[in-house]
Amino acid sequence: MMYLIIPHGSSIYSYNLQCAFPNLPMSEFILLSYNGDNIIPCFGQLFDDEPLPIDGWIYLDKNKVGFGVTLNKINIYRPYNRDDQTK
Repeated sequence: MMYLIIPHGSSIYSYNLQCAFPNLPMSEFILLSYNGDNIIPCFGQLFDDEPLPIDGWIYLDKNKVGFGVTLNKINIYRPYNRDDQTK
């Protein structure tokens, strides 16, 4: 018996898994825009190419490895300075 599973709060970390298993037919996508009327990336500007739903579907590039996204190195920052005691 195969059970259908619907992941909640999904994002780039589960999209590839969901595409690989037939019992994961859909997932929840959380609208994070201020008024809930706009589709924006879950991780803001952290990735250059975070996939967003198009007409209710997520399309993944099968040629990309890992989570399939590119880290936007310009928008990375450390919220705290590292010193000798925190190494």
